[in-house]
Amino acid sequence: MTDASSVSLGGETVKATVAKFTMAAVGFVGTIVFARILGPTAFGGYYLLFALVKIADRAVIGWGTAVKKRYSETEAPKEELLGSQLLFTAGWILLSAGAVAVAASWLASYTGLPDAPILFVVLMAAVALYEPIDSVVQARGLVGASTWTDTLRSLLTFPLQLGLILLGLGAAGMAYGLAAATFLSLPVLWYFVPTSPARPSRATLEDLWAYARYSSVNSLLGTAYDRFDVLLLGWLLAPAAAGDYEVAFKLTVPATFVMMAASSGLMARISHRHSKGEGLSEDVSNTLAFASIVAIPMFFGALALSERLVVTFYGPEYADAAGLLVGLALYQLVRTQSGTLSQVVDGIDRPDSNTRISALTLGLNIVLGVALTLAIGAIGVVIATIAAETLRYVLVAYVVKRHVPETDLFPRTLLEQFGASVLMFVAVVPTADAITIDRWYHLLAIVALGAAVYGVTLAIISRKLRVTIEGVVRSSRLEL
Repeated sequence: MTDASSVSLGGETVKATVAKFTMAAVGFVGTIVFARILGPTAFGGYYLLFALVKIADRAVIGWGTAVKKRYSETEAPKEELLGSQLLFTAGWILLSAGAVAVAASWLASYTGLPDAPILFVVLMAAVALYEPIDSVVQARGLVGASTWTDTLRSLLTFPLQLGLILLGLGAAGMAYGLAAATFLSLPVLWYFVPTSPARPSRATLEDLWAYARYSSVNSLLGTAYDRFDVLLLGWLLAPAAAGDYEVAFKLTVPATFVMMAASSGLMARISHRHSKGEGLSEDVSNTLAFASIVAIPMFFGALALSERLVVTFYGPEYADAAGLLVGLALYQLVRTQSGTLSQVVDGIDRPDSNTRISALTLGLNIVLGVALTLAIGAIGVVIATIAAETLRYVLVAYVVKRHVPETDLFPRTLLEQFGASVLMFVAVVPTADAITIDRWYHLLAIVALGAAVYGVTLAIISRKLRVTIEGVVRSSRLEL
């Protein structure tokens, strides 16, 4: 049976990254279409609702993280682990439905969506069934299969959402479309799970709980932290402000793709090797070296083109999002490093450390976010998030260095990426100023120029990149 240690981490990362960029292309087109059709208020209302769903499903995802951790270990009772996940998921969906019945009027008022209670339950059932099973696939080291299945889900989501919106369902069409695509993708995901569920024993449940009591809290704190910005804007300002934020956020999401793809496999790989007492530093340092390879040039690209990016793609009614874009790009850059290190902390069986770090950073984000948003508007919550994410990075880096002291936190490859990005910035800014950008293809041409300058420069100056590409090609059997 395939396990995390027998799968090429580099090869799976490449496959997963390609899949994530495919998803991004589809999702990007979707957000442009939906943002223009629905307008900031309805568009923001949907994302307020989805943010609440993603917070409420954290218990299921936290239990799924514990299942992923134990599943990746040697001699794991895989059938029982899978059975425990299905039982927990079913119970949580029923509990969520009861809670929504009590809070129905508030939910509709907060999001501005009359059907919010029904949409909440439908979305909860979809994501709570899908994401934990996806974690099991990742625990086997099959990050590429996991991400390509998610890509299939994305390819189904866009036409389903568009069709339902055109039929007159409005923002509800986005919720129903996502849920339908998720349910349709579940059988594909199950194909990569080689075991059948079985009733978990008391010993298995106790072993899971020892980890899940931390991973569930970590998942809740992490998602509350990630979605705090949009929830706060919806509370203190308006759904339209949340819509502006979501537009800017969507433009920066590709920055994290390499980190997310690599970290999904890294956690299982670290867990497996840690359970066998093997060395970890090489995998950690190599992942850190490339986790920000997209985030760094995207930050410099946002510095150069923020207003043009927002207005050209989404329209002038979202112009206020331009001010948020640079800050969110910087946040994503820091997150690519801190997110990788957080996965390492989970992999070495220290979820308690992540719990304390998440609680501290969320607290800082809440205090600063409320104060700065009231003082200077929407940009204040972004500044608070950057400060909190920087603190998270410092703390998780300390934990990793303490337990894996050989880890190189600042590989030379990172500096090379910054150098290539500066050169890209120097090339893009005068070019963008010299021409009139009033069509999307004009902007894409400038972006393509920047990407070419960055890619060629990095390939020339980075020997490690060339060696890594060669190794990934060889391991993936892509050589001609």
